[in-house]
Amino acid sequence: MSAAERFPDDVIVLLHNAQVTVSCVPIQMDDGHWQAAIFFVLAKDARCLTNGELTGGPFAVEFDADLHEHEKGTLIEVGIDIATPVENSRGTLLFITGHSPSHFESIKLMSEQQELSLFIGNEYCEVLFRQRIPLSDVMRTGFKQLLDEAVGRDAVIRMTGHYDPDLVFADTVASLQLA
Repeated sequence: MSAAERFPDDVIVLLHNAQVTVSCVPIQMDDGHWQAAIFFVLAKDARCLTNGELTGGPFAVEFDADLHEHEKGTLIEVGIDIATPVENSRGTLLFITGHSPSHFESIKLMSEQQELSLFIGNEYCEVLFRQRIPLSDVMRTGFKQLLDEAVGRDAVIRMTGHYDPDLVFADTVASLQLA
């Protein structure tokens, strides 16, 4: 019996340390090029699982995106909705492009690549399903516009000496939890 495929170790550490169940990070593919990929962890009691297994697929995936303009910086929010069986699985990705190089690189790659890899895993980060999501020209353009706006806006805020990405993140998370 072969061991189950798992998320890359650095992704597991990132998810654990950030205490999140969905992340988008740059990964190096077998051919050596870099690509943004989404890693989505389902709860052990997720309604889409049957005896710990995810059946079906590929799944329809929808994205929505928003730019949060805070006086201390800018945050890009990308929602992902996966049409898993029984009920959709939904997650939110938060990117502070002026604070974390991986956040900047992830959005940049999403604005350039033709498709986005999605890895859906269980609570142990074992891969239950993987698929590629095509990214249309409109989607790539939208990610590019969000990135350009966030970077430009943050540059101005940095010049005033008021840039505080940790406060931006905390305030945005608090406002999302209230909504």
